Amino acid sequence: MDEKQDLWGEIESAQTEFPSVMISGQPDPTAAPPQMYGGQQMILLQQPSSAPKVIGIFVIIYGALSAFGGLFGALGIGLLDDSVIISRGMMIFFSAISVLLGIGFIITGTQINQRKKIGVQLSWILICISLTLGLAQTALTPAVEMDGVSPSLFYGIQIGGQVVCNAICGLLVAIPLMVHNSMMDDSSLWG
Repeated sequence: MDEKQDLWGEIESAQTEFPSVMISGQPDPTAAPPQMYGGQQMILLQQPSSAPKVIGIFVIIYGALSAFGGLFGALGIGLLDDSVIISRGMMIFFSAISVLLGIGFIITGTQINQRKKIGVQLSWILICISLTLGLAQTALTPAVEMDGVSPSLFYGIQIGGQVVCNAICGLLVAIPLMVHNSMMDDSSLWG
């Protein structure tokens, strides 16, 4: 018991040496969390980006123009005379492929418009097929005779133009994937 009394005795002597301090004032509202005062937190929601809708519409328009161009190409074959070196069978083949690619672009444009990532990926595949067929058509078409233009320059311009145009189309189709708030879903062909 003596030890307990000594402990209390030390505390009483320490209190007499150091007087107690009373703190008064108002609490700082900036230091307290907002739930303490019943305030509501604000959550800012951004509207989804319109990039998938716009790009989807452009892909649909491109697909429709490609399909109609293929149809007009197939219908215009009868107007060709026999002096044309390109075979009618080859023109019918490329026109039919153009119609199929156009329908494919219309379908993928609709998917992009619905914010599906798989639509962008299928559009890339169609662009690659279109590039391959364009290069094949260039290789099968004889060079046009023009003053001062060699056949190698003609083929170089044709091939370079197709590669650049298809690369630009591929980048334009990829815009919905690059936009911050596009709200594209997780559907994908490759993981």
